[in-house]
Amino acid sequence: MVFWHLKQRLTGLALALAASCGPAETRPDPAPGLAPVVGPAVTYSSVPPAQMEPGPLPKLPPAAPLTLIAGDLLHITVFRQKDLELEVRVPEGGSFAYPLIGDVGATGSTVKLVETDIRKRLEEKYLYRAGVTVTVKEYAPRSVYVMGGVQKPGGYEIHPNRRLTVLQLISTAGGYTDRAQKEYGQLIRRKANDDRELIRFSAAEVERAVARGKVEADIELTPDDLVVIPSAARVVYVLGQVNKPGSFDLPADTRITVSMAVSQAGSWTKFASTGSLLVLRQSPTGDSQKLPVNLDEVLNGKLEQDLELRPGDVVIVPQRALF
Repeated sequence: MVFWHLKQRLTGLALALAASCGPAETRPDPAPGLAPVVGPAVTYSSVPPAQMEPGPLPKLPPAAPLTLIAGDLLHITVFRQKDLELEVRVPEGGSFAYPLIGDVGATGSTVKLVETDIRKRLEEKYLYRAGVTVTVKEYAPRSVYVMGGVQKPGGYEIHPNRRLTVLQLISTAGGYTDRAQKEYGQLIRRKANDDRELIRFSAAEVERAVARGKVEADIELTPDDLVVIPSAARVVYVLGQVNKPGSFDLPADTRITVSMAVSQAGSWTKFASTGSLLVLRQSPTGDSQKLPVNLDEVLNGKLEQDLELRPGDVVIVPQRALF
């Protein structure tokens, strides 16, 4: 009994000492649905961008095989046919001349497809069995891009034979800013016929999945991919055939149109298809919209076609056909 009274007195004394030292420091809980941003001090991002919903973990197919681009240096041999050996750099037009059969398309094709094309055409008229081998002696630079709430937005070179993921790209870009909206990531990927696919994802959820050992959740990137981590700041993005692609502030009290944004991006290059611009936008329901803009018509006086931009819009200036 004496021991019990002594224990109670010591407990009371400890509580009194704790109270005399003042209340313990507490940190506020993050707002619901928002992830804390790690920096010199813990701060929390503000309201998510308008007209956006948190992106889930996307279910993407495996990364497609590497395709050839202009600038790749190819070495082509045919078994026991020394006269058909050729070393050629893929030109801007995408096709190169090959002995006997003429032009061979390379841009957008894999090495295996180029081999098959040459072999079939040789066997049609010239050789019984053509043992064609195509190797890439030198790869042209390939890039991926990240914009928005990262420390160093811009383009980053991707090695053709090495894997690069979303989290690795963000780390290379210096990590997130204190205004990044990690829950609302977007991946814009080039598809066939120069079309674009918009994929929404949560970078915060990707991080949590990887921390649980699900490394496959970290999205593998392919050349020309654009990763957008929205920021609390009001910005639009301009990319493609402009002289200064990047993100641009969208003032709350100023109307900014497609032509104005392209002008801020240093205007278009000589390779631009100014008649077929595309604005990628997310609707209030989270669905992506593709809004075509004919800049040629705008410049001819049809100003009503000069689409007014909203925060988070992505303006794409495509490359015109060379032939």
